[in-house]
Amino acid sequence: MRKILIGCFLLLTAIPVLADGDQPIETLRKGVEEGLRILTNPEFNRADRKEAQQQKLRIILKQLFDFREFSRRVLASHWKNFTPAQREAFVGEFSDFLTRFYMGQLQKRYKDETLIYVGQKFISPARAEVDVRVVWKGQKIPVDLLMIKRKGLWKVYDIRFFGFSAIRIYRAQFQFLLRKETPAQVIQRLKMKIEQLEKED
Repeated sequence: MRKILIGCFLLLTAIPVLADGDQPIETLRKGVEEGLRILTNPEFNRADRKEAQQQKLRIILKQLFDFREFSRRVLASHWKNFTPAQREAFVGEFSDFLTRFYMGQLQKRYKDETLIYVGQKFISPARAEVDVRVVWKGQKIPVDLLMIKRKGLWKVYDIRFFGFSAIRIYRAQFQFLLRKETPAQVIQRLKMKIEQLEKED
């Protein structure tokens, strides 16, 4: 199940920011195509070009994903226990960890998976739910992509499938940590995780 979550997360969040006026589902469709062009570009087939490829993918992810909204929802009631400076630090370190980890996984795990775009539903003028199917090993996995409109641009803030949610999964982990660690210690833990990822590259 964790591998499916990683696959869904990787495929659905490799999307660049597009111009104002695009429908959420069209933003998704155009963006996935751009992300896949980077993944399948033979220019990055050599081992010494993998870091350059990962940097491009990380930039795309950071442009699209609303890491502040995601972080706020992940921390939930603990958000108020972080000072403004700690909130900014948490968002920065958490987003750096996620982009480094998932883009690295994307390079290793992507196996020509495709998406079927089913439809979209507006929850409000600034929030939408995009329904897609991830074709994985011959199965069509239903995935809901939650998006929010910020400054005229649609951004991702959660992914749900089979009753799982990226926000809820990470929320459970941070709630456990924050029962015994301070916000400063949690931020330091993220920094250490990033250092580990850098050593593995």
